[in-house]
Amino acid sequence: MNYRAMTAAVAISFSLLVSGCAVNQVDRLADFHQSRPESILIVPVVNKSIDVMASTSVLSTLPRQLGEKGYYVFPVNTVKSLLEFEGLADPQEVHNVPPAELSALFHADSILYVTIHSWTSVYVVLATNTVVDFEYRLVAADGTLLWAARENLSYSPQSEGSGSLFGDLIVMALESAIERASPNYLPLTRQANRNVFWNASQPFPPGPYAPNYTTYYQAVVVDYPGSLE
Repeated sequence: MNYRAMTAAVAISFSLLVSGCAVNQVDRLADFHQSRPESILIVPVVNKSIDVMASTSVLSTLPRQLGEKGYYVFPVNTVKSLLEFEGLADPQEVHNVPPAELSALFHADSILYVTIHSWTSVYVVLATNTVVDFEYRLVAADGTLLWAARENLSYSPQSEGSGSLFGDLIVMALESAIERASPNYLPLTRQANRNVFWNASQPFPPGPYAPNYTTYYQAVVVDYPGSLE
């Protein structure tokens, strides 16, 4: 085989390899795209921290983010009350109920489970570090896992230096005391929610009430041929 023929063969092989890779892209959200849920049931949050208010605080921040993504979100307080009426007062018990039963109870397309792994504020030598660690799972009515994410964020008060070492130490001590007395949990929680639901590298698809819903799924068809058949 001469040099030109060899070059042509290599070029053709590379072209076929590239086109094959393009056609065979893996849709990491295939189950989500097939399901295309319209409504989301947010069940009570499982709290593995020692702060008894953590679950209520986290639960209250979730509906807005999902509503902005274009989904119908069942009122979380009403859901909590109805579950308690059904004898499901403990969040872990709720998480253990088969998704099909929860879905039937509220006629929901999908269920969002959130677990708090960390919700702490630690004081270390003139500094207080507030940490949140959340795990999210969206499950279809039949139990299929549609999407999952985990987010860990921390916050420590930072002040601009005044040029006086003693003065800066006093300011650091005061800011640390304030943060320790009233940790910055809610801003961190809202930021964690934004990070997971608006993450470009691991997207949470828009719901049917979002303005980009149609264009999003048109792009899915182009990127993953046959994925929505």
